[in-house]
Amino acid sequence: MGVGGVVKFILRRLLEITLIAAVLVLIPNLPPHANFSKPISRVSPKPFTGKLSLNNRLDNIEKWHKGDFVGPEGLAELNGELYTSLYTGDIVKLTGEHITPIVKFGRPCKNSYEESICGRPLGIEFDQNGYLFAADAYYGIFKVDVKTGKKEQLVGPNTVIEGKKAKIFNSVALASNGDIYWTDSSSDFTLEDGLFTLLADPSGRLMHYNAKTKTNKVLIDELFFANGVALSKDEEFVIVAETGSSRIQRYHLKGPKQGKKDVFIDGLPGLPDNLTPDGKGGFIVPLLYSFDNEHPNMFQSIGPFPWLRKAIARVMGVTEYLFRKIDELYPNEFSLKAMHFIGHFTSSPSWLGAQRSTILRVDKNGQIADSVHTDKIKSFFCDVKIIRDTVYLGSPFNDYLGRIPLANLGWEDLRQDERVKRAAPVETPKPTTQKPTTTTPPPSTTQKATTTTQKPTTTTPKPTTTTPKPTTTTQPTTTTPKPTTTTTKPTTTTPKPITTTPKPTTTTPKPTTAKPAPTQAKQQAKAVPAQPKQATPQAQKVPQQTQQQKQNPPVKQAPKPTQGNRK
Repeated sequence: MGVGGVVKFILRRLLEITLIAAVLVLIPNLPPHANFSKPISRVSPKPFTGKLSLNNRLDNIEKWHKGDFVGPEGLAELNGELYTSLYTGDIVKLTGEHITPIVKFGRPCKNSYEESICGRPLGIEFDQNGYLFAADAYYGIFKVDVKTGKKEQLVGPNTVIEGKKAKIFNSVALASNGDIYWTDSSSDFTLEDGLFTLLADPSGRLMHYNAKTKTNKVLIDELFFANGVALSKDEEFVIVAETGSSRIQRYHLKGPKQGKKDVFIDGLPGLPDNLTPDGKGGFIVPLLYSFDNEHPNMFQSIGPFPWLRKAIARVMGVTEYLFRKIDELYPNEFSLKAMHFIGHFTSSPSWLGAQRSTILRVDKNGQIADSVHTDKIKSFFCDVKIIRDTVYLGSPFNDYLGRIPLANLGWEDLRQDERVKRAAPVETPKPTTQKPTTTTPPPSTTQKATTTTQKPTTTTPKPTTTTPKPTTTTQPTTTTPKPTTTTTKPTTTTPKPITTTPKPTTTTPKPTTAKPAPTQAKQQAKAVPAQPKQATPQAQKVPQQTQQQKQNPPVKQAPKPTQGNRK
């Protein structure tokens, strides 16, 4: 075949593709069911000059917890400990090399292709009282007590907000009065069909949840995949990442522009994802995908052509529909995997391709203050969390957390030591010190040997929760984080020792304080057990606990430490 034959072959194939695309566009009621009527344009990416000049400050990123999990997207910090949301639907706490499951919003599922069943937590953030607020893409907005694992759904997928339901709960930002600003990335598609959101007309929204009235209000509509959200330091405005348009929009909450929106920054050389206040009035903006004029983004390139976007979406939609019908007739795992792969974002990194990894610092006026780059690791970082002098980098696709010293970025001014002190508000709800006062009944327990055995049995769960902690001392890996977490985790670990010490001490001092007379009266009958408890209370704590453990089934006590660790 000569050159002419090759040209004819190519032209014929192009003609066939055009005819198929035209048929797919013109035939009504084909999936996906969304609008493809608006041309979508964007501002050209900013050049890599000035504050955007390329550098290698993001080189040498450590791959922390490599292979331990997948998709650590959202990052949050409490008392110096890192929490992250995973692709498996779990939110976990990382203490050194130890991973502690905290909560899961979804139901048991077979594999990641059943993501809509498993759940997929994305944005997470702690309030000043130590409660975790999380957005699960499928199940809604939740408030979680990380000490007990108790969860409360604040907004659900069936909640109708101004005529539409949220389909992708994405990110949250917490106001000082308890209100929540959150994003719905699309009102048309769920996360498992996320690629369709980049082809259809924009339907993302920025929401405001009123904590007092428990109602939601739309602040900005028709966002091209609404993503990360963050409040300004003075809470005068809230910003939202419009990922599909490579820009960030702003909504004014106070001042002369209250209730109005504008563009905070445009022309970003990549797709902005989660937004993080830097503690200095500005924001940290990671770019999930990076590109430039020489390496444009495919979805943005076809944005001005609605018919082309519709044709591509219908090819994908019809293919997905066929696999769904096959699975309905002949249930099989391959069809489920195919349906998940066609529309999910996890299929995009292989062919979208990132040129580099880039993280920006943007000031309160929307100007780029600094940027760090690397072309060695193209890892689609989507979230940034600074703890002390270390930067942690999350990603929806990686099987590790990125970690790099803050000094490597030249951002030492963002050191976050003061955040560890946030444990104080968490301790405030702990009038658990009254528990020793509630143990005033032990005087009655001393009057009856049987009641004293009952009170230890009631208190045995608390010592037994501590006794496994000594048993874990045999494992250096678990004991070392516990001392380290005592500074960071006074809210969860310290109460258990505190309750254990008062419980024995209440049994010992209560006999000492309330029983000088009983002890003298009972020195004739039980002087031997009373005196050793006063003479060597600490020496006999362990045997007393072991005796109590013998009285109580160890099987029931074994789960307690695991619950304690989850707290």
